Amino acid sequence: MASVVSICNLALSNVGKKNITDLTEKSAEARACNQFYAHTRDVLLQSYPWKAAAKTLSLGEIDNDKPGAWRYAYTRPSDCLQVRWIRPRYASDGVNLDACGPDLDTIGRELQYPYELEGDALYCNLSPALLRYTFRLVDPTKFSPLFVETLAWHLAVRLAMPLTKDPKIRADALTVAKNTQASAEAADANQERHSSDIMSDFISVRSHG
Repeated sequence: MASVVSICNLALSNVGKKNITDLTEKSAEARACNQFYAHTRDVLLQSYPWKAAAKTLSLGEIDNDKPGAWRYAYTRPSDCLQVRWIRPRYASDGVNLDACGPDLDTIGRELQYPYELEGDALYCNLSPALLRYTFRLVDPTKFSPLFVETLAWHLAVRLAMPLTKDPKIRADALTVAKNTQASAEAADANQERHSSDIMSDFISVRSHG
């Protein structure tokens, strides 16, 4: 099971540096991991609509300070890294929307209701509104093995220059990071298609039953 330290140690090994036992230890390796880990994780989460980092919720309305541009304003969730879509909230929407899995992302991308983000506010013309977004997933036990591998290589890119001063090590790590991320995204997308196929088969059986 992955941990922050184990992911950092994978990254350190990728650039030929010694492992750490704790992020609080007084070593160059621990200091570098503390500096770059959270930022690297968030950038990776934001770069692609990972299934494990999806969340759907109803937005809380706030005073609209842009009435000439938008009809409504809402509080942007504090853990929101990337909006995936926003749409009207229907009476049939329940609390277990995320149980529907990645089909929500497929459907939402087709709707594409307009919105604007500014600071902690989200503006749109929908009321009530439902938001699907990528949240800041900080629990490494929720990461897939391929995501862990990808994060470790991207972290290695960040660690390379501070710890090795070798541009070639950084360039090599970046190449592997890109290839690993492509594999992780393909696996995530394949899981989405598989889930969609199951849902389509279920609907087909129900409609012909």
